[in-house]
Amino acid sequence: MNSSKESKFLNKILEIQQGNMGITIRKLSVCNTEVYILYIGQISDRQMISESIIKPILQYRDEQKLSIDKIVDSIIYIDDLSIDYDENKIIEYILEGKSIILINSDEKYIVANTVKIQKRNPEKPEIAFTLKGPMDSFTENLDTNISLIRYRIKDPNLRIDSLTVGKRTRTKVAVIYIKDIANPRYVSETKERINNISIDGIFESGYIQKYLLNNDFDLFPQAGIVERSDMACADILEGKIILIVEGGNLALSVPKLIVDFLDSGDDHYDDLHSAILAKIIRAVSLAISLTLSSLYVVVVGFHSDILPTGYTIALASARSAVPINSVLEAVSMEFTSEILREASIRLPTHIGPAFGIVGTLVIGQAAVAAGIVSPLMVIIVGLSTICSFGVSDHTIMNPIRILKFMMICLTGIFGLFGFVIGYTLIVVNVISTTSLGDAYGAPVAPFNFKDLKNFMLSSINISKERPHSLNPKDKKRK
Repeated sequence: MNSSKESKFLNKILEIQQGNMGITIRKLSVCNTEVYILYIGQISDRQMISESIIKPILQYRDEQKLSIDKIVDSIIYIDDLSIDYDENKIIEYILEGKSIILINSDEKYIVANTVKIQKRNPEKPEIAFTLKGPMDSFTENLDTNISLIRYRIKDPNLRIDSLTVGKRTRTKVAVIYIKDIANPRYVSETKERINNISIDGIFESGYIQKYLLNNDFDLFPQAGIVERSDMACADILEGKIILIVEGGNLALSVPKLIVDFLDSGDDHYDDLHSAILAKIIRAVSLAISLTLSSLYVVVVGFHSDILPTGYTIALASARSAVPINSVLEAVSMEFTSEILREASIRLPTHIGPAFGIVGTLVIGQAAVAAGIVSPLMVIIVGLSTICSFGVSDHTIMNPIRILKFMMICLTGIFGLFGFVIGYTLIVVNVISTTSLGDAYGAPVAPFNFKDLKNFMLSSINISKERPHSLNPKDKKRK
């Protein structure tokens, strides 16, 4: 080895020593050869380094001169090794938790995978709870999450492409799909969008979800969240792409259509009739959460004559002591409900449920007793809030919560005409949106009877084909 290469290695070690980066440099003298081991103790397996690297190197007593090739071939016990020549990558490897083994007299160095990350075991899902399905969910460890998918899908065509995002965090993102099922255009489009992300750091899948939007101001999510590994595997078999972010416990599924938010893992484990009923209930719940308060404004403020006379008199009697109009009544109660929702999320686990129940009862009863709102308005807001939890993927409820206020305001200004305008604008926005180029409103708009039937039935015995809207390479379920 020439002196310039040796000087580069020595200069790199000197740079690390002076940089105060928390990197440990262990120097070993074996057979008149200096061996340097560089690692960060907090994210490296120190026991593995001691037992599988330092100990066997120190026990080396062969007459043959110690070299990098010799260390790799017959000395250390690490199974995951690679060799590199670029001294500029040394710090990058160390910051990933890997250990570097180098010798001054050699022109290359060893990169040993000794990463050790504090992690928790897969636990019960908190967001997408199931009655009959598996109870393991994703954790913050990327390798654990990938193992859960490999455990269920043993297809040799399963592909796990690793991308790196974040200039400073260097966060790994796994793009998972089945090569002979997933549409290549979706795969390339997903990778391109991820590679185009220019940001200092990524800490959770929510960061990636924002960059998958067609437009920064798109309201409806175009990537769904997945907490359970069985649902992620089901999406992969459908021809979708799963994205797992290092450090995040929620995966992403793309492309995501509006009807997919009405699907749940239990639908595929329950009988046919229960699955159909469950999907209808979720669709009705979504509509109620969006429109019930605005319909109240339509009836009370503009078209009370559409009700039977008895109901009209009862409604007028209930609102006789209310000093504000129906629009302010609906907005104030819905806003109060959102405040209680946010407060219950931020409160400690053991206090949150009690606070939500007691707060709703006390405030609602007090508001009715004080004549601020009518009893019917309290019932409507309560029902609307309950319906908002009927969908398994809560990300679809975020735009619904916002659009609910838009519907109330339009209805308060234009009455039934405003309700129709608002509802039409929402429908137009949904059917004009795409997810990775796939129609967001499919299979309703554009209409595909076979896909809609397969979605509603959720039966592998009846649904023999994958969704046509995903344009899979392999259209048959085998």
